[in-house]
Amino acid sequence: MLREALLKTGRTVLLILFFLIGLNAEPISVTLESSVGTTIATIGDRVHLNVLMRYPAGTRFEFPVLSEKLGKWELLDQKISEPKKVKGGFQQEWSLELTVFDTGKVIVPVLELRAVNDADSSVSPLFQTDEFVVDVISVLPPGTTEPKDIKPPFAIRKIVPWTVIIFGLLITAILFGWWFYYRRWKMQQPPTPLDEHYLEAPHVTAFRKLDELKSRPHKAEAETRQYYFKISEIVREYLERRFFIKALEMTTREIMNTFHDLDVETGIDVEYKTLFNGLDLVKFAKMIPEASEMITYWDLAYNCIDKTKREPFLNRRSS
Repeated sequence: MLREALLKTGRTVLLILFFLIGLNAEPISVTLESSVGTTIATIGDRVHLNVLMRYPAGTRFEFPVLSEKLGKWELLDQKISEPKKVKGGFQQEWSLELTVFDTGKVIVPVLELRAVNDADSSVSPLFQTDEFVVDVISVLPPGTTEPKDIKPPFAIRKIVPWTVIIFGLLITAILFGWWFYYRRWKMQQPPTPLDEHYLEAPHVTAFRKLDELKSRPHKAEAETRQYYFKISEIVREYLERRFFIKALEMTTREIMNTFHDLDVETGIDVEYKTLFNGLDLVKFAKMIPEASEMITYWDLAYNCIDKTKREPFLNRRSS
């Protein structure tokens, strides 16, 4: 008997404590904001209804079970984001994708959500989204009641006169006759002699251009700069024909990196690098070397070409 009395007393004390805790508990701080993506739409457009919920820890929202129709709207899709922790609680988004096939002012119905406190299920306030009015207009022009073609039908074309047809055939015949006789005349002409210049080996062409450059006077500063530019151009043209690389479009570093994949003997790439670095100073840094160095760069360019040249395996017999 004493044990049962103590148990009843303990239960009574717990109920009193829970009651006092419920009275002293602070109200749930929950906010709900709703919005629509647009208030003007055309038939078939997709309108998004966004609901933003903020609530403290220990609270969760119960979402309504929706059918495919929300009033005049059709529910295409809905997404509920995972709760995101923010200052003082959590934030969650509910996004609904709606469409309508009616015109006029169409109301987005009110939706009800319940916030449930896990600690006290009796505290579960009900929240409602705002009611929005969307002005749905037709895609047809104002005043049009029936569907209309995007492009009007073509008018019947006039018949081409026979004089125009005969004139066109005559011009065609003249052009065909001119092309036919010109082709016959072209076939009877002797073939154009082959330009021997294109049969030169790359190093032969480069040596010839270097000799021509050396024979010219270069006294003025502009002429001296042009002298170094021409050496760089001659060497790069040689590398293009010799190794089939786009040396004229490449920087010195790119050419040096390409040398690792080419059949270039060790040590020659250093001479090329010395040559191009000096020429780059003239080109980009606008430095003019001493007059005595002009022949030095010429000799260096000549030696670089001479050490990487390849003699043709077939010599042409002079006529």
